[in-house]
Amino acid sequence: MTTRAPAIRLTDRAADRIKFLMAQANRPIAGLRIGVKARGCSGLTYNLEYVQEKGKSDEVVEEKGVTVFIDPS
Repeated sequence: MTTRAPAIRLTDRAADRIKFLMAQANRPIAGLRIGVKARGCSGLTYNLEYVQEKGKSDEVVEEKGVTVFIDPS
């Protein structure tokens, strides 16, 4: 069985910033979801949102004390 590399890597600074922002939330946050939506001049735009739970088909990356959920679309 081959182990696939994570879809993203976080710098220390990015992980620290995500932790800081999650601590400021007014509700419990499980992690950050990253996805792509159809809109904008090029037809696509990144979508970032703080979420309380993993989506059904999200890929999960846990790194440097931060959980990132990646929307497969």
